[in-house]
Amino acid sequence: MRLFTALRSATGTGPRFVLLMALVTVSSIPLLDGLFAVVLETGNPRRGLDGAVGCLYAAGYDPSGTDLNNLLSTLRRPEALVKCLGEQPESYRGTLATLALLAVAGLVYWWLPKVRDRRRTTLPVEEVDADGTLGAELAALRAHTGVRSDLRFRVDPRRLTSGASVYGRTGDYTVCLHAGLLARRGTDPEGFRAVVLHELAHVHHRDVDYAYASTALWRVFVLLVLLPHFAMVGWIVGLALSGTDSPWWPGALPEMLSSVFACLLLAGLVHLARADLLRRRELHADLRAVAWGAHPATWNRPDPPGLVTPLLRRLTALLRTHPDWADRRRVLADAGRLLRVSPLEMFLTGASTSLLYGSLTVLPLLPSSRPDALWPTLALVAPVLCCALGLPVVRAARTDGHTGSGASAGLWLGCGLLVGEFVASGRYRLDWLPQQPQLLLAFLFIGAVPVVWWTQSLRLVLGLSKRGLRWAAAGLCALVTTTLLWAGLLWWRWGGERIALGAGDPDGALAKQYRQMVPGRWQDYGFDLSTLSAGMSLLTPLHGDALVAAAALLLWLVPLVLLLLQRAGPGLRVRRTLGAGLAGGLLSWAGLAAAQFALYVQRPATPKLRAGPFLVVHVWWMIVGLMAACLLTGALVAAFSRRHWLLRALIAAQVVQLMSYGAVFLLYSADGCLGPLNTVFDRCQWHTHNGLVVDRGVTFLTLPNAVLGAGCAALVGAGVAWSVRRLRGRPRPAVPALPAATGPVRRRLRFLKTATVLTLGVPALLVAVVINTQPSSAPVASQLTQDPAAPHRGQAPAEPEGKKSRPTPPARKSKLHTWQVWSWLNNGGARYARQIAAASLALDSQIIKVQTQPRNRNGKVSVDEKPFHRLCGALGTRVEEAQNYLQVPDQGLQDAWSDALARVLSGARDCQTAMIPPKGAPHRTEAERAQLFTTSLNRIVVGVRDLTGAVKDITKAATEAAE
Repeated sequence: MRLFTALRSATGTGPRFVLLMALVTVSSIPLLDGLFAVVLETGNPRRGLDGAVGCLYAAGYDPSGTDLNNLLSTLRRPEALVKCLGEQPESYRGTLATLALLAVAGLVYWWLPKVRDRRRTTLPVEEVDADGTLGAELAALRAHTGVRSDLRFRVDPRRLTSGASVYGRTGDYTVCLHAGLLARRGTDPEGFRAVVLHELAHVHHRDVDYAYASTALWRVFVLLVLLPHFAMVGWIVGLALSGTDSPWWPGALPEMLSSVFACLLLAGLVHLARADLLRRRELHADLRAVAWGAHPATWNRPDPPGLVTPLLRRLTALLRTHPDWADRRRVLADAGRLLRVSPLEMFLTGASTSLLYGSLTVLPLLPSSRPDALWPTLALVAPVLCCALGLPVVRAARTDGHTGSGASAGLWLGCGLLVGEFVASGRYRLDWLPQQPQLLLAFLFIGAVPVVWWTQSLRLVLGLSKRGLRWAAAGLCALVTTTLLWAGLLWWRWGGERIALGAGDPDGALAKQYRQMVPGRWQDYGFDLSTLSAGMSLLTPLHGDALVAAAALLLWLVPLVLLLLQRAGPGLRVRRTLGAGLAGGLLSWAGLAAAQFALYVQRPATPKLRAGPFLVVHVWWMIVGLMAACLLTGALVAAFSRRHWLLRALIAAQVVQLMSYGAVFLLYSADGCLGPLNTVFDRCQWHTHNGLVVDRGVTFLTLPNAVLGAGCAALVGAGVAWSVRRLRGRPRPAVPALPAATGPVRRRLRFLKTATVLTLGVPALLVAVVINTQPSSAPVASQLTQDPAAPHRGQAPAEPEGKKSRPTPPARKSKLHTWQVWSWLNNGGARYARQIAAASLALDSQIIKVQTQPRNRNGKVSVDEKPFHRLCGALGTRVEEAQNYLQVPDQGLQDAWSDALARVLSGARDCQTAMIPPKGAPHRTEAERAQLFTTSLNRIVVGVRDLTGAVKDITKAATEAAE
């Protein structure tokens, strides 16, 4: 097989090195930015409340509170908070310092070989090669390997071991032979050749470039970033203990400790990843040396006895950059061991993903929205996953071997994501555990489903007959895998994280919203409403996203096409998968009918009452029944499938999904004709509009969620089946990939395959296009999809009406209250007050200007209405801007501020009405308009006076000394 011939000799570790160095580089930016901020703001603790931190304090952030309370307080007015954050000047100090850091690392990389030459006295080969045979043999070995880089050989006379090393920089390498190796050349020429070929393999694989570049960057990072950061934290703690007034002590101690743990995790992660990469490079160099002619018996050497006990040596094996001789021999005996994806590799990749995302979210070069940092993160992570998981599949297909399903690798990837999220990527990192820590297990599915899908779909790609088609299909599968991983992480950012913190439906806001939207006897549906609120929090984060819908469509359509294009082996029988889907669809129909019948006995007496809460609950249980049928079908198909179990489960679940949509449409269109299955109507009549409205609402919520949920259920079903087989002592045998057949395909079979794809793909595509291009306007559909209280696309949970934020307890007003109010005033409150004052002064100037004009015979002044209308409108606009700003972090001050603003706004609106009445307004005489104008000005004067008093009180609360 000639697929991916360029990857035959690839080690697959290059993308991991790139990810590792990108992680170190990106992590430097926020750390250096924080370091500069603390150093430059020494002596003025209030300057620490500038920028984004000040916006959070102004919104009510409490460093001594909990993650949940801070989430709810800072998201009471998310638009105002986002606007405040967007108005802050970006700091590029960390970025510029990181560029300088890279320049220093580049200099270290460039000069490191020269420093090594000066530190160790080495000799050219010519000085120890009296007869010239050594140089000739080395030249012959170099010519045999085809290494074309600028390469020189030197000898270290002080090293008596029989080894060698290679060092240098890009295009200029040095192979240093130890003195003991020259002595070994006379007694063991094969061993000498093997050592030299091993070092030349390092040059061939560019290991020197990766190793020295990562070494230089890591050393500079530790010296100039990590150590100063730890010193800064210690300095802050020392200042706080000495009595220095700061908003960060003692409340922010958990956050600082979390930052320290994150840095320690970063240090350990980078060291483990670098050591693992270098060990794998050593093993690849061994294989390359053997391929060039080195004798494998050369590696039959015992490990040198050391002072470390064998147990401790095994425990510290992950920290070493060179493998043991036993590991080398095992890889040479079975090269497939090196092709397998190690759990450590996937775990480190997952943890790197979380740490990298956590650093990218605070970069000034990216948008302020947190999910926007996912794509740059996945741009670095996706090549690592595709190479690490794809190369074993490709090589196994070339040798007719087999690889695992990828489930173990995916679970380890999820574990890495979980650990990274737990340590370094929390929202506020004040709580050690969220309120619902079990939700962190979702990362296992987020990591495992994309990995298994990529592994199994790539096997199908290798079964295609044309090379160009294989390349195109592999690229498409890589994009789908990346999008699937993005969708999983996006679900966590938009919904899972908040649900874990306990803010999925705070204070029953969603239930209250439904009671307001659909009046009725909701007390009869307490359990139904609670399940509806919980379910919406899970379903709404990804609904309506066109990219997620496209990924969900391709998740099953691409495997279906690939399965149908396979022309070899009797095991690839798609009809069994389709038959399982049809059976699941029939089960779904039965479940929906059973739900209809169970709810029939609870129907209210009249159709009008049935169209209220009962209909909302009824549609919700249709959604539950549809999702349950898809998930159950996916789990069962995966449990009983012999090969490609995830792909088959997704295809079967999609068949169930399409059949369920048809059932929902039929049930609500034929409402009144179904006897005990009727919902609202009792008279038999066809209601096409009703069926479309309800079916659209159901589809809008379940279109991507049913496919993604079926993938997670398939993972559970396959895991349960594997566990049962293990308990019975009958593990499932690994199935090798099928080769592509060369026989012709019958025309009838080709027609059936095309018809199958069109029958399933066209309806699914039409449904996806209609749902994602046309907004729903039906009452029931909007009730099910418009969810202001649910965690949707970064919006804040709806605050229940009538519930006001609690005032700060008196015991804490001495410090925290001062910081919060000062931040509110400094980050926009004072500016809005000045703008209102300026607009009021402009109105006063116009009044004075009119008063100085000459009067007519009746003693009256002619007033131009347009300037007053414009000035009053400008004043009202300024007041509305102030009303949309963050609430004052003190309930008493907020009441005074909001009352004054409302009074000024009312006066400004009446002033505009008096000057130029709007269209449709009731007719007023000139005397009435004059009276309204005078009253409005008086109201404005009183409101501005009250506003001035409120600002004085706020300023006093913001500047009073902490006692």
